[in-house]
Amino acid sequence: MSDLRIIDMKKRYRAAQPKDEASFMLRPVQLTIREGEFFSLLGPSGCGKTTLLKLVAGLLEADGGEIWVGDENLTNVPPESRKFAMVFQQSLLFPHKTIEDNVAFGLKMQKVGKQRRLKAARDMLEHVGLGGFGSRFPDEVSGGQQQRVALARALVANPRVLLMDEPFSALDPGLREEMRDLLSRIQKEFRVTVLFVTHDRDEAFALSDRIAVMGEGELRQVGSARELYEHPESTAVASFLGLRNILSGAIENGRFASFDRIIEAAVNERLADGNYFMVIRPQAIKAAQGDQSGHVRISGIVEEMKYGRGMYSLKVKTGSQLLECVFTTSQAEKTAVGETIDLLVDMKEVWFLKE
Repeated sequence: MSDLRIIDMKKRYRAAQPKDEASFMLRPVQLTIREGEFFSLLGPSGCGKTTLLKLVAGLLEADGGEIWVGDENLTNVPPESRKFAMVFQQSLLFPHKTIEDNVAFGLKMQKVGKQRRLKAARDMLEHVGLGGFGSRFPDEVSGGQQQRVALARALVANPRVLLMDEPFSALDPGLREEMRDLLSRIQKEFRVTVLFVTHDRDEAFALSDRIAVMGEGELRQVGSARELYEHPESTAVASFLGLRNILSGAIENGRFASFDRIIEAAVNERLADGNYFMVIRPQAIKAAQGDQSGHVRISGIVEEMKYGRGMYSLKVKTGSQLLECVFTTSQAEKTAVGETIDLLVDMKEVWFLKE
């Protein structure tokens, strides 16, 4: 298997003044990205994800660590010889070359014959939905189409790994979704290994087989979208993934009590006594009605209601906490901003973190 292995890769950016501390450091990273896997580096701006991508590409010199693909050590191999392809936020097409020649350019550098490389370029343009566009120039197509060309150019050379750095962030929402669907289809069709950088949780969740959540120069957790969302390993990961319902408290004799006394309930798993954070997904909170077994009741005042994609997102003030929950339209119609509401928390759906 030609897995991509990142072994103790690290990078320190030196500060402008010698006496100052380094402004940023990517701590040693250990990662294995399986052959044919779509793997995303997810995190906020400045967390180190693009630095790691450039280290893998060979565009930055590492301060330590190794890059392997299969049994080949690429650590000291120059970027152009690693057989990787890269797609950036901007398409970076040659403005004076036709679309067809842009796509074929990498093959030309590999000394592939003209007829063969142009045929490969035309075939790849068909795959990305741009058949018949080959004779146009970059300024004659839209931004979304330019990114399709950039994707075709990257794939036509049959790269070992496709590296992508926020490739859709400059597109409008409709085009972004369209490009995600295209990339997902193409990646599965060609079984290319993808290392994808994004700050967009929805984008990472929609595309990835696995995701590495990064923060402050380190990997915080690696897993599938479901594993990360349902079982975050730290409050930092939970918060970044949009899980805002995090209550601090303590477990004693199998019961959890938040320090603000908003929630006190039996715990459904065996946990040692001590201080914990309870993480409650918005979907684990519902309007109080019907069977209440396995749930704990809390009351609060509705502070905000927002509609989106067939559901309502509510923010409910309970003591010192502002809890987020999701209601159906019919549930939301029974309440309003400023009203008191009773909620049920499904204790089978909560997650406890000891930090």
